Amino acid sequence: MTDVHVNDSPLKTLAQYIQPSQPGLELDAIDTRLLVELSRDARIPQRKLAEILRMSSPAVADRIARLKQRGIIRGFSVDIDWERLGNSTVAFLSIVAAQGHDQSVVIAHLLEVRGVEEISVVTGSTDMVVKIRAHGFDDLRSILANEVWHIAGVQKTETSIALVHAEPENITERMLLAISRHGI
Repeated sequence: MTDVHVNDSPLKTLAQYIQPSQPGLELDAIDTRLLVELSRDARIPQRKLAEILRMSSPAVADRIARLKQRGIIRGFSVDIDWERLGNSTVAFLSIVAAQGHDQSVVIAHLLEVRGVEEISVVTGSTDMVVKIRAHGFDDLRSILANEVWHIAGVQKTETSIALVHAEPENITERMLLAISRHGI
């Protein structure tokens, strides 16, 4: 048996994907309420936010700017209903990387695969779990056969197809309210 040095680890380059753990930033009640309102409708006019928060529009703009500067607000986005666009097949792909293969290279290639929504490096019997959205089973099969299975370093895959999808109505609001109540 040969000695494996830390520098030879196939996991060493994953550091580029790891966000350093930071202590939770404190939010006051106004910031929390502001974030809840933005999570409900990111396009709400600042004038309307000012009415809800009983503040001036410039004060709301300052708070939003400060939350952006602190990295709490990363951006504003649209929530698309992919099923209405025909991309109703969701699969979770468990991947085992080839022993000794640089997993960051596998991740970089997976990030280029059509339909990949997120990639998580996990503990357990697999190395990563990938959420893929496809336009039906034939499209999913094509993504796997023509893209994923051609990635060097992918040794084994196991695909689970989602039958039902349920999520809280507004997870952002629920998390923010839990933080404000319990400091979690």
